[in-house]
Amino acid sequence: MNEHALQWFFSPADDAAGEHTGGGGGGGVGPVCIAEVDGIIRAQLVRSYLEDAGIPVHLAGEAVAGVYGLLQGPLSVVQVYVPTAVAEEARALLAELDLGDG
Repeated sequence: MNEHALQWFFSPADDAAGEHTGGGGGGGVGPVCIAEVDGIIRAQLVRSYLEDAGIPVHLAGEAVAGVYGLLQGPLSVVQVYVPTAVAEEARALLAELDLGDG
């Protein structure tokens, strides 16, 4: 499942030396964090919502929250990364999603 997301995460065009710097120079394919979500369940909801819209997603911090079963607190935060080229669209879609925060 992550292989699909990771194929855009590091592009050979990132830099001439072939080192991965986390984006830039890849024609809009470098990853950008669009949100930090509290808990793995909410992160999976965000992933599904964005992937249903055709946006590839990578979740960072998912393993820590999953291993310890954390649903709240600072260790449960999961970062949501998408390709730079679709970041604005992803943010707009995410704004429509009601995660029941309040």
